[in-house]
Amino acid sequence: MTARLSKRTVTTFAVAVGPAAVLGLPFSVYLPPFVAAGGVVPVALVGLIFSLSTLWDGIVDPLIGTMIDRKSKGDAPHRRWMQLAALPVALLLPILVVWGDDLNFWLLLPLLLLFYSCYSLFDVAHLSWGSALAGNADDSARLFGNREFAAKIILVLAFGLPAVAQALVPGIDLQGRILAYASLIVLVLPLALFAISRLPGRPVVAEAGIGWRQEIKASFRSPELIQLLLVQFLGAFSFGALSATFIFFADGYLALDAKGALLLFATFVGGALLTPIWIIAARRFGKPQTMIANCFWLVAAMLSGLMVPQGGFAIAVVFSLFLGSGFMGLLLLHGMMSDFAPYDRTRCGRDRTGFLFAILNLMQKFGNAAAVALSYALLGAFGFDATKPEEDGELVRNIFIGLPILGWTIMIFVLLFLRRHETINRRGIGANL
Repeated sequence: MTARLSKRTVTTFAVAVGPAAVLGLPFSVYLPPFVAAGGVVPVALVGLIFSLSTLWDGIVDPLIGTMIDRKSKGDAPHRRWMQLAALPVALLLPILVVWGDDLNFWLLLPLLLLFYSCYSLFDVAHLSWGSALAGNADDSARLFGNREFAAKIILVLAFGLPAVAQALVPGIDLQGRILAYASLIVLVLPLALFAISRLPGRPVVAEAGIGWRQEIKASFRSPELIQLLLVQFLGAFSFGALSATFIFFADGYLALDAKGALLLFATFVGGALLTPIWIIAARRFGKPQTMIANCFWLVAAMLSGLMVPQGGFAIAVVFSLFLGSGFMGLLLLHGMMSDFAPYDRTRCGRDRTGFLFAILNLMQKFGNAAAVALSYALLGAFGFDATKPEEDGELVRNIFIGLPILGWTIMIFVLLFLRRHETINRRGIGANL
């Protein structure tokens, strides 16, 4: 058995998630409504832009994963990939949050393509590094669990900034809230670069060739891998549908346009509070079992949204805390993929950890893009006006609640099959964080 990772290594790895945490959500929570409200791009085309960006990821992400697996040299190649991606990501963010609502379709699309490519390189390199560090199922739960916990803490800070801005500046527009959110990158990016400079490196055994034919065949012969990717898609679809309409739900249906950022902030407070409990449960009872319980939790939370009255801010806060407490995100999926990687290496005859995490991330983007596209297509089909969300409040509520429940319900059935595979359903050795 490999030696247990030190708390310092686990903490350092978790801190490096900062840029990925901050830069992931603006494009599913804030940017689509921001672009739609600008009026330059019709609301029905907003979903198309993000869908096309994700189709681009379908080409780029596997290449990024394969590049990390096949073109890495030295003792700490993951560190170099993350450093290479950090600068363009930081430069593209202000362009998108400052001028995103004034850009037409053909200007906004290439910027998103470039952003997603650089963002994917940073994130996949970090995930692959974690898998290389994890020597057993317990370490994978600790590494990726605490990575998610750190992301929740960072997101509490990030979404707290728009809430503070909204409280201090009455009438602040959506762009002002986005700018407050994105300003956190000034802190987390240098901190992440410092953390990865202290994280122990792990060499990648780079093999010649790409091996697409062999690896694709091996993937299709692996039912647990297919099911794991399907779970990722469904989870991302559910969260994407929820996040894409959250602003409209708060502003339109609940009629709390002055407090939408506070409600969004509350969801991440709830996530930060309960994420350690989900980590302990995953290590004690197994990752698939914990995810099944999590899906039931989230479905119950969404159904409780039907009881939130319009204008009822206090009840809306309780609902947001309850809903956010189930947002463990990719905590268990990344750990399960890390557990599966050694078995995959044996089956394929070569290491392709970067490729596996890239495909996992790609499924997340496909799910999120499908949710955004479907949500905005439904809104557009029923004549929704993004500048007057209160006129179609019930429509927004039905999409906000209905689509996530559909995704998480299907996800439960897939997880029931997934839990039967020993390559995925391995438990940790304790419950200490």
